[in-house]
Amino acid sequence: MLTACDDGDIIEVELDFDKQLAMCELNPEVYFLYETKTDPSESLSLIFPKNSATRLIFNPETNNYTSSFEINGSTTKFNYRTYDGKPENLICNLLPDANTHILKDYAATSGSVTTLTTFIDDDGDGIPSAIEDKNLDGDNNPATNPTDSDGDGIPDYLDADDDNDNVLTKNEGHNYTEADGLSKAQDTDGDGIPDYLDTDDDGDGVLTRFEDENLNGNPMDDRDESSPTPTVARYLDKVAKDVFEYKQFNKNTYQRIITVKFQVKNVNLDIISLTDIDFGTYTQTFTIESK
Repeated sequence: MLTACDDGDIIEVELDFDKQLAMCELNPEVYFLYETKTDPSESLSLIFPKNSATRLIFNPETNNYTSSFEINGSTTKFNYRTYDGKPENLICNLLPDANTHILKDYAATSGSVTTLTTFIDDDGDGIPSAIEDKNLDGDNNPATNPTDSDGDGIPDYLDADDDNDNVLTKNEGHNYTEADGLSKAQDTDGDGIPDYLDTDDDGDGVLTRFEDENLNGNPMDDRDESSPTPTVARYLDKVAKDVFEYKQFNKNTYQRIITVKFQVKNVNLDIISLTDIDFGTYTQTFTIESK
């Protein structure tokens, strides 16, 4: 808690926020980040323009991306506000609560902002990225010299279909657990290659993706009614050997989780000057389609 004077009045400024930033999307021309708290009701907010440089903050080309920009009080704003109700009733609200008001609005006229952006990519197949890399380079980083089991140009840790058979890895019984690793992975034909890495899961000489009778890119929904096991999908039924040459490979997508840390320095908010503020962290998840 900090104590400051404002026109002779003593004001208690806590600035004790949870550091989890939210984004307001009302204005397409700017980024509007904020955090709020109650008891007392306060908010901190940062507004800065959207341009080619600032867009990299939220979608950088490389990990551990850093940037900095200046607060000027006009195009780039940093504000501390107090309220007589819940801040959420006003901030980023198309229908603001008429019973909630801003009591004090302190705007910085100068200062600087530094950012650090990191990201984690996840193909959502249920196998941790570190496990999907043979770590031949010994650096324990799946992003460098990554393992690409099917040679399709997409490393396993980003590949939702590690063997390119049009059956997603998560649907091929890898049975990963922290305790057992991949030791209990399903191996339908018993050839020593788990199904999630086997292009011919049942070992009948027909590629799994060529056992797609209805040619819809999903071998899982095809059955051979004349087989002794008609309820088993063709690609897992070694008796079903008909070939249906579906030559397309399904598109691959993965999730990217972006984390941006904001540090605000050397701001004067009229009631108080601060040299270093941990403004908070913004997290975003979006889908990327591999090329």
